[in-house]
Amino acid sequence: MNILRSCAMLALLATGGAILAACGSGGGSGDLGAAKETTEKPIELVFHAGQSNWTEDMFWALYGNPIKKKFPHITPKFIQVSGSKITLGDLIAAGDQIDLMLVTTSGTADNILKYGLEYDISGLIKESKFDLNRFDPSIVNMQRDIAKGGMYGLPVFVQIPFMLYNRDLFDKFAVGYPKMGMTWDETYDLAVKMSRTEGGKKYYGLGTNMTFHFKTSQIPLSLVDPATNKARSDDKTKRVFDNFVRFFKIPSYEANAAMSKGGELENMFFKDQTLAMYPHFTNVSRRLPDNLNWDAVSLPYYSDAKGVAPAADPYFLYIMGNSKYKKQAFEVSAYLTTVESQIELAKEGFTPVIKDKAVQDAFGKNNKNYAGKNVSAFFPEKLAPAPSYSRFYTLADSSLLNAFSSVVLGAKDMNTALRDYEQEANKKIEEQMAMSK
Repeated sequence: MNILRSCAMLALLATGGAILAACGSGGGSGDLGAAKETTEKPIELVFHAGQSNWTEDMFWALYGNPIKKKFPHITPKFIQVSGSKITLGDLIAAGDQIDLMLVTTSGTADNILKYGLEYDISGLIKESKFDLNRFDPSIVNMQRDIAKGGMYGLPVFVQIPFMLYNRDLFDKFAVGYPKMGMTWDETYDLAVKMSRTEGGKKYYGLGTNMTFHFKTSQIPLSLVDPATNKARSDDKTKRVFDNFVRFFKIPSYEANAAMSKGGELENMFFKDQTLAMYPHFTNVSRRLPDNLNWDAVSLPYYSDAKGVAPAADPYFLYIMGNSKYKKQAFEVSAYLTTVESQIELAKEGFTPVIKDKAVQDAFGKNNKNYAGKNVSAFFPEKLAPAPSYSRFYTLADSSLLNAFSSVVLGAKDMNTALRDYEQEANKKIEEQMAMSK
């Protein structure tokens, strides 16, 4: 990534921070108004990577330097998670300062609620007249659901479900490329054509991690009843099972336990290049190798829900309840959702969280891997609503994945697998509830 490499080099040469600031974004801060006088008391704001795999260089290039330029009185500090042996629990036990944290909905329970770090920013939103309409309503509703009508953080970038495919494999077997707006039935027909053995090598039409689909399904799956904290399955769950089990049972596919749970698939698509179609989140495209001739289309639709993309998976920048600088943390969060800030993020291939033509036009400009790609796949017009939030979702999710695997491998029929899923998930939920008393 050009901006990251450039900032790393400039950091070695910078004096007084002047050159580093050049790596940040320019212009105003949207509806936060004109730049404030730099007479405010200097403070340090600590960002925790949370669920992100961001490195120190990434943080400074994308957030740290632009923040320092926009708010000269604020010195950002970053706590990296990737590769660190120090846990969030360790930091909290030591009383270390954390002001902001990057977390998705699935990680909210373990990273925020578990430690009582949540803080309702509704008052700050009202006071600053921050416009929530810049975000898709479904994303705002996710936070409303988590915070029981309030909001604990602003979304700063998002992951959208879409489908990657290997152009070279489709060329090799003289099969037409996937198209925007396909249904799952049409995709299944393509997967059958692309699943084969040639030259002693097995090729697979489509492989996917089902936890991805449980979480973002076009037909939302509420795996845990928020009123009773009981795991549940219904006709929607069965429909999702029916739709995807068939892909793993295509003749000659021969799915194993790892593949049925999503393991091995990334290597098959990224490295071995034996997987033709790979549904995933948009931001994974930043990690695709240079030698992969890929492109993307919208995630296929259920036939009765055409035009509605699956639910998004946003990263929220949570303001910590014990932060001494909540107002400043909110100002920074709000700035990171402005057009100027989102443009810089989009240039690197992160899917922006606001709908703005200038932001979308800037997408991928700093990464040569996006040249000539179908960028429209990254920006669906309408998103499905997310399922009802439950802090026990991840427990149920893993049990449902076990159930799906057992059906794919022929160990259980679907009704038995779903019944066992509910029992397994409820046992986990009960155990966790007992531990938290």
